[in-house]
Amino acid sequence: SLTRDPTPQFCCSFELPGAPIDNIEVSGSGVLVAGGSCLYELRPELRPRRRVVPAAAGQGCGEPPGVRSNLLLPYEEAGGKGVLLAGWTQKDGTCEVWERPAYRQRFNRSEVVSCLPDGSTAGVVFQLAGAWYLAVAATYSASDPKKRLGCEPSQSDETTVITVRSMDNLESKEELGIIKRKQEPLHFVDALQWGDHLFFPYYTLKARLGNSMEPPSMAVLHQLHPSEGGLTLKGHVYLDCGCRSLIVSSSLVRQGERGWWVGVFNHSHSAKAWNATAVCIFEMEEMKEQACASTHFIMNGKSCVSLGIVLLSFPPEAQSIKKLPTLIHSGLVAVYGTVVLNQIVLFLGTDDGQLLKAILNEDMESNCPEVLYEIKEETSIFPKLRLDPLDNNYIYLSSANKVRRIPVANCSRYVSEQECLSAKDPYCGWCSLNRRYFLYFRLRYKSNALLVSVHFDWLGAIQEGAYHVENSGRHMSFQLNYFFTVISCSIYHVSNSHIFPDCLVLEASLSSSSWNITQTFQLKNFFSNQIFIHSIEPLWISTLGKSEITVKGENFTRASGIKLILTGITGCKPDIIKVRNVLNDTQMTFALPPTRKEAKSICIQANGKKCSPPMTLHYVSLPSCLGITPNTSWISGGRKITTIGRNFNVVDSVSRCPGNESEYYYLTPSLSHATEGKVVDMMLKVETTFIPCVKLHYHPDPVFINYQLHTELDPDLELKIYKENDNLNISKTEVEVYLSYMNGAQTRKIWFSVQNITKKPDRSTILCKFKREGTDKIDFSTVKVFNLFSSFLAAFIVTRYKSKELTRKQSQQLELLEYEIRKEIREGFAELQMDELDVVDSFGTVPFLDYKHFALRTFFPESGGFASIFSEDMPQSRDQTSKDESFNMLHALICNKNFLVTLIHTLEKQKNFSVKDRCLFASFLTIALQTKLVYLTHILEVLTKDLMEQSSNVQPKLLLRRTESVVEKLLTNWMSVCLSGFLRETIGEPFYLLVTTLNQRINKGPVDAITCKALYTLNEDWLLWQVSEFKTVVLNIIFEKIPENESEDACQTIQVNVLDCDTIGQAKEKSLQAFLNKNGFLYGLQLDEIGLELVSEEQQRELLDIDGSSEVMEDGIRKLNTISHYEISNGATIKVFKKKANTRSDVDYSDEHCHLILPDSEANKDVKGAGHKGKQKFKVKEMYLTKLLSTKVAIHSVVEKLFRSIWSLPNNKAPVAIKYFFDFLDAQAESKKITDPDVVHIWKTNSLPLRFWVNILKNPQFVFDIKKTSHIDGCLSVIAQAFMDAFSLAEQTLGKEAPTNKLLYAKDIPLYKKEVKAYYKAIRDLPPLTTSEVEEFLTQESKKHENEFNEKVALIEICRYIVKYYDEIVSKLERERGFEEVQKQLQQVKALFDEKKKCKWL
Repeated sequence: SLTRDPTPQFCCSFELPGAPIDNIEVSGSGVLVAGGSCLYELRPELRPRRRVVPAAAGQGCGEPPGVRSNLLLPYEEAGGKGVLLAGWTQKDGTCEVWERPAYRQRFNRSEVVSCLPDGSTAGVVFQLAGAWYLAVAATYSASDPKKRLGCEPSQSDETTVITVRSMDNLESKEELGIIKRKQEPLHFVDALQWGDHLFFPYYTLKARLGNSMEPPSMAVLHQLHPSEGGLTLKGHVYLDCGCRSLIVSSSLVRQGERGWWVGVFNHSHSAKAWNATAVCIFEMEEMKEQACASTHFIMNGKSCVSLGIVLLSFPPEAQSIKKLPTLIHSGLVAVYGTVVLNQIVLFLGTDDGQLLKAILNEDMESNCPEVLYEIKEETSIFPKLRLDPLDNNYIYLSSANKVRRIPVANCSRYVSEQECLSAKDPYCGWCSLNRRYFLYFRLRYKSNALLVSVHFDWLGAIQEGAYHVENSGRHMSFQLNYFFTVISCSIYHVSNSHIFPDCLVLEASLSSSSWNITQTFQLKNFFSNQIFIHSIEPLWISTLGKSEITVKGENFTRASGIKLILTGITGCKPDIIKVRNVLNDTQMTFALPPTRKEAKSICIQANGKKCSPPMTLHYVSLPSCLGITPNTSWISGGRKITTIGRNFNVVDSVSRCPGNESEYYYLTPSLSHATEGKVVDMMLKVETTFIPCVKLHYHPDPVFINYQLHTELDPDLELKIYKENDNLNISKTEVEVYLSYMNGAQTRKIWFSVQNITKKPDRSTILCKFKREGTDKIDFSTVKVFNLFSSFLAAFIVTRYKSKELTRKQSQQLELLEYEIRKEIREGFAELQMDELDVVDSFGTVPFLDYKHFALRTFFPESGGFASIFSEDMPQSRDQTSKDESFNMLHALICNKNFLVTLIHTLEKQKNFSVKDRCLFASFLTIALQTKLVYLTHILEVLTKDLMEQSSNVQPKLLLRRTESVVEKLLTNWMSVCLSGFLRETIGEPFYLLVTTLNQRINKGPVDAITCKALYTLNEDWLLWQVSEFKTVVLNIIFEKIPENESEDACQTIQVNVLDCDTIGQAKEKSLQAFLNKNGFLYGLQLDEIGLELVSEEQQRELLDIDGSSEVMEDGIRKLNTISHYEISNGATIKVFKKKANTRSDVDYSDEHCHLILPDSEANKDVKGAGHKGKQKFKVKEMYLTKLLSTKVAIHSVVEKLFRSIWSLPNNKAPVAIKYFFDFLDAQAESKKITDPDVVHIWKTNSLPLRFWVNILKNPQFVFDIKKTSHIDGCLSVIAQAFMDAFSLAEQTLGKEAPTNKLLYAKDIPLYKKEVKAYYKAIRDLPPLTTSEVEEFLTQESKKHENEFNEKVALIEICRYIVKYYDEIVSKLERERGFEEVQKQLQQVKALFDEKKKCKWL
C-alpha cells in the first residue's frame, strides 16, 4: 500500500500515581514526565523505564507536597552523551543537572527557576563556540515586598527576569547576560531559539488579573559570545491577536529557513464565549526585525542603532504586529505545529479534553479541524503537546495525571476517493489501484485568478499553475505533464452561491487515461447580514441538538427569510437553519442539529440584512452522574435527591428542581407497592434519549413511636421525637417539626428548630427546640406533633400521662445501663493495674519431639501422611542387589551438581509442576541428602544465586518472600536442619513457657466450651464479651490409685481452682493439669476415660455436661451443665474415677448445645437476681477490650524473654548456619552492586525470621509433643505478627481505628526494631567463618542424623517426578553440553525403576 499511515489505534497511556502532570518533554529515546515531586522516564510507547526522585523532593514522590517541575530541558553533548536539566519550585527554585541514562547528578543550584506556586519559568539550552549555555526567563518575584513568600530573591535581584548561565555551574554572571524588568512583573510562556536569536513570549501579570488590556509581547534577544557582551536585548514587540491579552500555549514551526511562531491567545475575563481563544501565527523574521524598543525591560544593548534611532531620555515605543486569528474557538489551551508535505498542521488541545487537528493552506487559513481524540472525563489538556520522537505518526496528549499516545491521523475512515480528497490530510493518501487515497489536488481563488495545485503524495511533488477566471460561465481546460502521466483539468463556473450571493461556486475535474476526479468548490466570501434580538433560550444544549429553542425579540411577524446561523471553530462550514415557527411578534423557535462538542456563535439573519450580534451557544457532551446524596427514598416519595456530575444543565425533566451544570436536584416519585430495598434506576432524559444515571434504593416510610415534650426548661421548649431505626439516613435539614394545640377555640402552631438526629441500637431521636416569647399556657391534652419530610407527613397524638410513664421507664433503663458500664470499666481498670499472673516455676520436663518428628512436621506441615512412610523400613525384595543398584545410581545422579540444578530448573518450567510439587520435591531432596549437608548447601547457594538473577529485574526486595520455588522451601528445610540443635538448647524452654503461660492465662477466666472464645485472650476475634458474672470455686479433687500410674502409691487429694461457670469437661481438664503441675507427670488416663463424682454426706452424684437436669432453651437448644448448675460451693469434694469400658457420657457438641454464648432469643431476657429484677444486662464488645491488654501485660515478660533469646548472641557467637547464610547474602549484594542497605536487611528477614522463626512461633506442635488449639493459634498469630513487625523497615502509622492486634504491641515495636538492627549488625561484625569451619559443622550435623530416615522412600518420590517429566528433562539435557554420560545414566535408572514398577516393588 502507498498510504503513509496504517491508522494505528490509541494503544497506550501512563498514569502518574496520585499527582497531576507538571511538565512533559520528549528526547531522542522517549518521554520525560514530571509530577508529584518526581520525574518519570518512559519509553516511546509509554512503558515506564525509570523513576527519578530529585534531591529537592526529599524522601520520595509526593513529599514534600507542592513541589512542581517548571523546567525540563534534555540535550546531547559531544559524543552523544545525554544530559537533562530539570527545574523544581522547591528550595528557592532549584535546578538539577543529570547525566542520562543513569541519572547521575552532576550538581544542583538554587535560585535558577521560579519558586513561586504560580510563577513562570521558560528556558532553552543552546551551544555557542563549543560551550553549552542555558537562557532562562522566570517570574522570580511577583508580590509586594511586605508579603514575600520566603523563597523570593534579595531585593537587589527581584527585578531580574532573564539570565544566561553556563551549563558548567549555572551561575548567573553579568558578562553572560542579565536582563531586568522595570516595574511590572511578567509571566513567561515559552523560550525559543531561532538562528542566533532567542525569543520569549510573555504577558504582564496585571493582564492575567484582568486589570489591563495590554497585548502580550515577544522579547527578542541576540546571542553573543561572552567576550562580545553576552546576551543582548534587542527589544520586544507587541502581539495583537484580536485584543486578547494572555498567551496560554506556544509552538515554533520550522520549514527550511522560514519559521513561524504559533500562539494560543485568551481573553483575561473568565466567561467562556465562542471567541474566547484564538490561534494567531507570526513570522519569526518579522518579529526579529520589529523588536527594537522595550516598554517592560531595562535595555542592555544598542539594538536600535541600526535603525537610525538615537537613544535619548525618551526611548522609542515598542512596535506592534497585528494578525487576524487563524482559528477562533471557545476553549483552546494547547498547540503544537509541524510541517507535513509543505503544509502546516496544528494539533490543538481544549479545556474540555478534545484533541483537534487543523491543516493550514498557503494563506494560513484552516480547514475544519478534525477531532482526533476526546477524553471521557473532559479534563483540560496540558499546554504542552509533543510528537513521538521516533514515530511522528503519534502525539502525546497530557491531561490531569495521565499521558496518552494518540495517532495523528485516522486514514482508515476514508472509504471513497471523494471523501479522502475533501479531507486534504497530508498524513493520508489514496491509491487508485486498491481504492486508497494517495493523490489530491487543490483550488484557490486569489485576485480573480484560480490557482490549481496537483499533489502527488507518493512522490511528494506539487505541480502548480495560475489560470485567469472571468465571471462568465465559460469552461477552461488545460493539461499538466508530470513524468509519464498526462493529467487533464477541466473547470466550469457553475453559479454564485444561493446562500451567500457573493460566493463563487466552481466545479473542477482531473482525469488521466485511468482515472477521473470531480469536485465542487465554494470559495470564501465575507458578506453577512444582521438583525438585533433580545435573548435565546437555552444557550446550553447537548451534542444531540435541541428540538426547540426560543428566540425573543421584536418585529418577527414582519420579517421574511429568517435564518439562524450557527458557526463553530474557524474553517468549519456554518449551519444555516430556517425558522421553525414564528409564535408571535416577539417569539419564534428553531430546531438545532446535533454537532460536536464546542461553543458556537449564534446569530439571526432576516430580510437579507446583516446577522444580529452573535451570542455564545454551548454544545456539551451528554450528562453523566458521579454520585447521589442521599441514595435512598421512602416509598411515599417526595424526598429531595442531589446528584453530582456534569452537564446537568442540558437535562430535560418535568420533575427536576433548579440546578446547575454539576448538581442536579430531584424529587423522588412515590411507589405504590415498594418492598424493602427495592432498587430503581434513575434515568436522565435528554431530548429523546434516556441516559442511565444512578440507582435509588426505596425503603418503607419512617415509623414514629412517640414523643417527649419538656417544659421545665422554661422559656425554652424541648421536644424529642422517637422513631424506629431504618436505612433512610434522614438528616436534620430534611425534617420540619411543628406542634399544634388549642388556645380556646383557636388552633396555635409552634415551629421547632431541629437540633440533631441521634441513632441508638433500638431507636433514633430527633431533638427539637423552641424559644417561647409569650406567656401562653399550653393545654397538653390538645397537643399534636407533626413531622414534615418534604411531601411526606407524619402526625402523633400522645397524652402527657403516657409520656411521663415512658420517661420513668426509660430512666430506669438508663440507670441500669450506666451502672453496668461503670462497673465493667472500673473492674477492667483495676484488673489492669493490680492483676499478677503466677507463672508456674516448674512444669516438668519440656516435652520435646525427637529430631525425626520435628523435621517431618516442618518438611511436610500439610502432608502428615509422609511422617509414617519415612519412618518405615523398605520391604525386602527378591533381588536386593539389583534394587540397591538402582537406588545407588539415582543417588549418584542427584549428587551430580550440574544435573541436579538443571533438573530443578527444568521441573520449575513445567506448567503443571505446582507450588505444592515444588515444596514436596524440596523436602524429598532434603531427606535424600540428609547425610550430605555440605553438598546440599552448595546446591542451595547455586539455586539462590539463580533466583536472585530472576528477581533483580523485577523487584529485589521480594526475594525469598514467598514459597513459590524449590529453593525457597529448600532454604526453610535447611534452616530447620541446621538450627534444630539451637532451637532445642536455647529457644525451647522460653517457647514452652510462653505456650504454658498463655494456656494458663486463657483458663483463668471463662472459656466458652462450644466456640472456645475466652474472656482473657490476645486476639479480639477470640474475645468472649458475652460473659456474665463469675467467681472462683476451690475444689478438693481426690485422684484414685490406678494401675496405669505405677509411680503413685495411694490416692491423693489436690486442691483445684475452677470457675462456677466452667462446664464439667473444663473442670476435668483443670484437674488433670493440676495433677501434672504438682507431680511432674501425667495421671495416666485420658480426658474421656475419667469421670467426676460429687461426694457429699447425702449422696454421691456423677457430674455430666449433659444430663436430665440440663436446661432446655428456646428452639430446643440445651445448655451445658456447669459447676454453678450443680450448686457446688467452695471446699466441695469431688472424686476422679475411671469410667467403665465402652461407656461415654461426654457428647459431641453441636449447634444444638450452648454454654456461655446464649442464643439471641435468650440473651435478651431479663436477668435473674434480686438486684436486677426485671432489668436487662447491657453488653458491648468494646467494654472488654481491656482484657486483651491485661493478657498482654500478664505474659509480657515471657514474650520478651522468648524474643530476646532469638535475636541475641549468647557468648557473642551466632549459630553457624545464620552467620554463614547472612555473610552469603552480604556477598551477593556486594557482587550485584546493591548499595541500598534496606535490600540486604529484607533479604535476611525473609530468609530467617519469616521463613523459619515465624513458622515455629505459630506452630508449637512442630517442636513439642502437645496439641495446639484454635484459640492458642489465634493468640500466637498476634505474637508472631509483633515479632515480624520488629524486623520490618516500614514505619507503623496507626490510628484509633487500627486493628487491636497491631495496637497491642505498637509501643513495643520501636524498641524491638532497634534490638533487631543491633542483632543484624552484631552478626555482620563477627569474624567471617572459614570454609573448613562451615564444612565441619555441616559434616557433624550430617553424622547426627544418619539412619534417621528411610532415604530410599525419598529417592522413589524424586524418581516419580523424573519419570513424569522424563521427556522434558532429556530434551533439556540434549540441548546442553557435557551431559552425554548423564543421559545414559538417567536412561539406565529409568529402565531399572520401570522394571521394579512392573514387579510391584515400588
